[in-house]
Amino acid sequence: MRIKWFSMVRVTGLLLVLLYHFFQKLFPGGFLGVDVFFTFSGFLITALLIDEFSQSKKIELLAFFRRRFYRIVPPVIVMVLVVMPFTFLIRRDFVAGIGTQIAAVMGFVTNFYEMMTGGSYEAQFIPHLFVHNWSLAVEVHYYLLWGLAVWFLAQYCKTAGQLRGSIFLLSSFGLLISFLSMFIGSLLGLSFSELYFSTWTHIYPFFVGSILATLTGIKQMTGLLKKIIRSWSLRRERVS
Repeated sequence: MRIKWFSMVRVTGLLLVLLYHFFQKLFPGGFLGVDVFFTFSGFLITALLIDEFSQSKKIELLAFFRRRFYRIVPPVIVMVLVVMPFTFLIRRDFVAGIGTQIAAVMGFVTNFYEMMTGGSYEAQFIPHLFVHNWSLAVEVHYYLLWGLAVWFLAQYCKTAGQLRGSIFLLSSFGLLISFLSMFIGSLLGLSFSELYFSTWTHIYPFFVGSILATLTGIKQMTGLLKKIIRSWSLRRERVS
């Protein structure tokens, strides 16, 4: 299912991250673009699962995983194959332990790899070539856990309303646990990399999106965004 406004969200998130990397002093909060993308990914996935249950009274778990697989794995393989020839042109520091880096990418555990090797996302000179795949790893972990969780809830829900309520409660619990993990971790003096890269401490934006999906669906959100854009356009016309 293609949603036009979601492409705009993706571009916005990507732009914020790029501005952060290239103009870190001017855009110190640009890294939040990742959280923007996480939030809307959580919204989209949860809303689609709720819509599927509303229409068929069930969720096809294998079909869900199959769609995620074909959307994620082939592009990752292509990315690795395209990047590898350029490793001969860059500093050796970037390709140290390149075999392990690639294994982490293909296993979708780059975030844990960076935690174990002391990687730093905010470093000016990033020591690992595939460090940016940490966010994809967190996303895949969410898809696996959330797909199973919503499928399990669907087995015991008779109506879409019941499923929405169950997802809302579970999402709220997940959001609380993730946020507390980051808060307590910071109090205990964990490193920035451990707090930032860990799935458990950085999965909370997905749950924010999941909560939003239980309150408003894709059609309602699309209509709301159209109204906002239309209102903004009218204001510009009046000003001009």
